[in-house]
Amino acid sequence: MNKDLKLICSDIDGTLLNADRDIAPETASAFSKLPKDFPVILASSRMPSAMYYLQEKIGRYGSPLICYNGALVLDETGKALQSHTVSLELLNTIIEHHKDFDYNISTHCTDTWRTEKMDYWTMREIRSTRMQPVYVPLKDLIASLEAVEELPHKIMCMGSPKALDSLIELLKERHPDEAHLYRSKDSYVEISAKNIDKSTALEDLIRSKYNLELSNVMAFGDNFNDTQLLKRAGMGVAMANAAQEVKDAADFVSEYTNKQHAVAKAIEKFLIP
Repeated sequence: MNKDLKLICSDIDGTLLNADRDIAPETASAFSKLPKDFPVILASSRMPSAMYYLQEKIGRYGSPLICYNGALVLDETGKALQSHTVSLELLNTIIEHHKDFDYNISTHCTDTWRTEKMDYWTMREIRSTRMQPVYVPLKDLIASLEAVEELPHKIMCMGSPKALDSLIELLKERHPDEAHLYRSKDSYVEISAKNIDKSTALEDLIRSKYNLELSNVMAFGDNFNDTQLLKRAGMGVAMANAAQEVKDAADFVSEYTNKQHAVAKAIEKFLIP
């Protein structure tokens, strides 16, 4: 057991979840063997409500959360400790671009997901996250957000790679200093505030709440948005299914994938006496 490791921070999709996009019994069992006061922080591109039920399954319901890759950090009461949003001007640029293309635009403001209609992409997100959106016509979206005084923590655009290539080019031209563009797949682009990062969000959170440093963290991840987290953590663990860049940043590369309970096996190996 590594006694310097005093907190776990884990990505969710492609890392913590199994083939059914759920917490496997093996994973829940591994977490149950840790002391009840051993902090576990989930860090994801997901919205808060798409993380609460997973916290419950690993016995950590009510712990702080890092949502939208660090754009929104919540404490144990649900209070926002950090909140980084993008402007409605940027959203309007996307809506104008959309007139010449066909892709899904989804906005995530605090804990509300808004999209225009039920389509292929919406159905995929519902299946993946178990969340339901609020349906708002695109022509009314900005007015709807203005009415409730909300700004997006994340805008997700899903569709053809050609359309998203064009959108990214436009956003880099018009909003070079505002937007962070994360392309998790050819058909997905996540748009959030510039300079957000899971590792920075975690560092600020654990210093203030637990008096811990990143050197005390065991971090798990699989995708490019986990790279800095794994690089800066005391022990960064990459899944066998991780991108090579993520593996290169890790201290330990599991021989197992998320579907083979890699997180559970690493906890058993390094944290359970």
